[in-house]
Amino acid sequence: APSQVAKLAEDGDIILIEASTYIGDVTVWRQHNLTIRGIGGQAKIIAAGKAAEQKAIWVVKGNNMIISNVAFEGAKVNDRNGAGIRSEGDNLTIKQCLFQNNENGILIGKRPNSDIVIEHSEFNNNGFGDGYSHNIYIGQVNSLTLRFNYIHSAHKGHQIKSRAAKNYILYNRIADGELRDSSYLVDLPNGGLSYII
Repeated sequence: APSQVAKLAEDGDIILIEASTYIGDVTVWRQHNLTIRGIGGQAKIIAAGKAAEQKAIWVVKGNNMIISNVAFEGAKVNDRNGAGIRSEGDNLTIKQCLFQNNENGILIGKRPNSDIVIEHSEFNNNGFGDGYSHNIYIGQVNSLTLRFNYIHSAHKGHQIKSRAAKNYILYNRIADGELRDSSYLVDLPNGGLSYII
């Protein structure tokens, strides 16, 4: 299970997760320069009432992480801020992942030297429903690059909220969804240099 591997991995490892459904298998990744990839299909992690450090399905503390082909579903915590991924390191790349039915799809705090890249992924129906949690919530980082994603149906919150100094929001499909109960499609409250194409 991914949580077992997280205790054994070393900096720079490539971790392959077999396509399966992992129930309640939440964990913290502390190593740096990891590549984590689902193989044979998408590996699916369902929170089932559990959360690493009462924060997320995966809490990523390492720098320079690449995560691809993994689905994160159902993160809920006491403070209503549970995330599929909560990143606390610098420089995270997400590829071909699915985030759905979490209180936040992905949540990143203040990391001013960090560059975030999210591509070819889907964010669907994330948000607690109080308007303070979102499909994507990026704190004060150096840059956010979102490209080729499908981001939709946030519950009361925003599809994308970013406080990055530089935002490159390129070639995505960003939609309110059938329930039409989300807030902003794109909210950039700190301004900065931004391209939305």
